[in-house]
Amino acid sequence: MRGLRSIPLALTCALPLALPAQEPEPVARPPGVVTVDIEDLTAEIRTILDENGIPGASIALVDRDRTIWAGGVGKADVATGVDVTADHLFRVGSISKSFTSLAVLRAVEGGLLDLDTPVRVLAPEVGFSNRWEETHPVTVATVMEHTAGFDDIHFREFAKVDDPGITLFEGLAYNPNSRISRWRPGTHMSYSNSGPAIAAYIVEKLTGGNFEDYVREQVFDPLRMENSTFRLPDDPALLAKGYGADGVTEANYDHIILRPSGALNTSAAEMARYLRMMINRGTLDGVRLLAPETITRMETPTTTLAARAGFTYGYGLGNRALIVNGHVFHGHGGGITGFSSRSAYSSDLGVGFFVSVNRPSGGIGDIWNLLAERLTEGFEKPPGAVAALSDEELRAMTGTYQNVTPRLQLTYVLSRFFDIRRVTLEEGKLFIQGIGGDRKRELVPVTAKSFRYEDEPVASVFSVVDEDGHQVRQAGPNDRRVSAVWPAFQLSAAGTTLALLISAPLFALVWVPARFLGRMKTIPLRTLLLPLLATLALAVSFISFILPFAVGGVSEAFGKFSGVSFGIFVGSLGFVALTALSLYVSFRSPAAETGRFVRLHGRLVSLACTVALIYLWSHGLIGLRTWAY
Repeated sequence: MRGLRSIPLALTCALPLALPAQEPEPVARPPGVVTVDIEDLTAEIRTILDENGIPGASIALVDRDRTIWAGGVGKADVATGVDVTADHLFRVGSISKSFTSLAVLRAVEGGLLDLDTPVRVLAPEVGFSNRWEETHPVTVATVMEHTAGFDDIHFREFAKVDDPGITLFEGLAYNPNSRISRWRPGTHMSYSNSGPAIAAYIVEKLTGGNFEDYVREQVFDPLRMENSTFRLPDDPALLAKGYGADGVTEANYDHIILRPSGALNTSAAEMARYLRMMINRGTLDGVRLLAPETITRMETPTTTLAARAGFTYGYGLGNRALIVNGHVFHGHGGGITGFSSRSAYSSDLGVGFFVSVNRPSGGIGDIWNLLAERLTEGFEKPPGAVAALSDEELRAMTGTYQNVTPRLQLTYVLSRFFDIRRVTLEEGKLFIQGIGGDRKRELVPVTAKSFRYEDEPVASVFSVVDEDGHQVRQAGPNDRRVSAVWPAFQLSAAGTTLALLISAPLFALVWVPARFLGRMKTIPLRTLLLPLLATLALAVSFISFILPFAVGGVSEAFGKFSGVSFGIFVGSLGFVALTALSLYVSFRSPAAETGRFVRLHGRLVSLACTVALIYLWSHGLIGLRTWAY
């Protein structure tokens, strides 16, 4: 069947160039020797929860043949004092994508679907824009691997959380403006929550039912995940409460509009079954859910430039490669209001683990590291491959690299100045470091085009050339090599513009008291006031933009009509009008009337406002209505 044929064909194209050099020989322990002191582990997790103000955690540890531990630490409900158990449902956010992918792959194996089919063919009613559609169509594979070039969903989509009955098609139709291919599909990976939902809708359309029922029949029931659900559970008592930053205030239960991408509620006990199935390459307790080659396809990227060059490390179908305590694992993480989660497994080692906490916190990283250490203890860390390259070959990788694929294009207005890395050659070794003073890390060559970090066993950084002839470093972020002068020019231009803008309110500290004291009366007020007002209008818009990131509530502030979103809109339009007036007045006022210094300062500030205006307009920020974006 066509759907089945697409999996081995994709893998055949992706594997040959990379596997011999990348994959170390795993050192596995005999089955049944994975032992963990649960009592001691529980005590350490409880300490982490207390130190980070996290009410509770759901934990699962498995090996190939059994659940080592599925349980909880802390509270599922702070108000009632209910302890977390193995059966409490936690909201696992984007881990949902792993289950959506399993369901889609069941449809592929059943002959209903081919991953390489264009979305336009299967679901022309789903709105998106791709100017390369004739030569580089958006396919089921590209939306699932996040290589369609779409933005992540926009603010109004994140903010729409009040309609539990919304259908998947209605959710996709709510804001198709977020689905515009920014580069040729099938070249760069950039995370977008709309992609898996599109694939889920296609399955829904092909099967004639709703996706949640299909996942229940094809995934949850065979795995005996009886309570897992993309909707509110039938028994509300099973659902752990999520909490805000204080660990006490209950978080809202968000009814997100693209459920296949992030709405799953599941438990430690049921995640343990999923992890064991993945470890055993599609089989659980003698029941086969998917063929081994289908699991391999799920783990393998095929649509990036690096994947087409034969490299297999990266994001596949709802599944990404991870380095866990020096070993290669696969899995996914997730976050949703009130919860943060991570899962990972290794078929080579035969182990896997899951953790979810009911208050988003950096403490989950501490628990993750603790579980990884305990579960991989006794496994020898594999040595990484090393290619003997000349300085000339290594020098081909050096240069200045700038990220060109932001997750949300609006953020590029600022991130382009700082998301920059330099690769240097020092005493025969390659090093990479961000311009912000990030930790310098050695890049060890595995092949002439693939590199691993010194403390990792496989290559995760790849040097490729895009269709426009640009050298690109693909390593999660997609960085294009640029002239070393370009970032310095950008920063100096931005710094000069910002300094001039700041000078307007600083100068006001001089002329406002002076005029109050009867001085500078001969200078027309408009000459002094307009540059200041233009700068203040920009400040209003900027402060409105950054305030929610500082105090919280980003989706609510931006995704709905609010004081913040209105401030961004009005501030930017006021900035346009006042910049135009300031520019006109500063260049029309005679020197005798204003004084040489005041006129020069007014002109410079007006020109800085003009530069800022053009830059912001080119990034779509002038007149931006975030509640409709």
